[in-house]
Amino acid sequence: MNQLITTNVNSAIQANVLRSAFLMTDPKQRLARAAEKRTLLLKMLRDEIWTVTEVVAALLNIKYAAAHALLKAMQRDGLIVSRRMFIQGERGVKQVVLQGITSKGLAFAWHLNETPEHRNPWEASKTNPLFVPHQIETQLARVTAEKLGWHDWRPARALMNKGLPKLPDGEATNPAGECIALELEREIKTDRRYECVIGAYISVIKASQRWARVDYICPDADFAARVARNFGRLKKLRLESNGKIPTVTGALEQAHLDRFRFYASENWPDGNYLTAKLT
Repeated sequence: MNQLITTNVNSAIQANVLRSAFLMTDPKQRLARAAEKRTLLLKMLRDEIWTVTEVVAALLNIKYAAAHALLKAMQRDGLIVSRRMFIQGERGVKQVVLQGITSKGLAFAWHLNETPEHRNPWEASKTNPLFVPHQIETQLARVTAEKLGWHDWRPARALMNKGLPKLPDGEATNPAGECIALELEREIKTDRRYECVIGAYISVIKASQRWARVDYICPDADFAARVARNFGRLKKLRLESNGKIPTVTGALEQAHLDRFRFYASENWPDGNYLTAKLT
């Protein structure tokens, strides 16, 4: 009797394995999954305009080789184009391959029941190699946040016509429904520059409440602590002239600094963070 039960259980397990194998090789399922991947990538590219294979692999939870194969197929179908570019890396100049959306890709980047927004297809000649590493890191931060429930991500390029005194690297809505401005900080700036940054952000927060706060995403905890310390030792904020309004300065208050958080990149968006304290 026990042998019969064991045989039946083993047969059921084998049947499930065979059924799973069939599903994995079912052509219709493979086509549906491929279409889903394309849709997700085009949705991101309609905002970001270009990306790299590393970001695509992270976005779709697939291996680098699979991401490369997907991009090749989309190039073949005229949805994207690729260009090689030399950029400055940590160990000198290195070559990267950028993947940019085409006019055809933009046409397929919105569903038929959506209203497309105006976007220009990617032009490699207008991409500054100096900014490429920064934008790649920003895109990776976007992928991380969206997997944790953040949504409505808008990169800096999508905010250029909003009349903002300071363009963040991006903005997005967190799971609590708050719109957060995002700064990927890789260089520590002068005190005057930070006075202007704080002034610009606080002016928008007070005038329109567009953002609940500003998150600074730094390379590591030590870097984040140093930026937070620099914020804390400032004495004033500054809103610089834009040609119509003269430069305005005011006393920096703790309430202003409370609108800023400083994260190590590995901890953003849900991990530990630092705040700046007036000294």
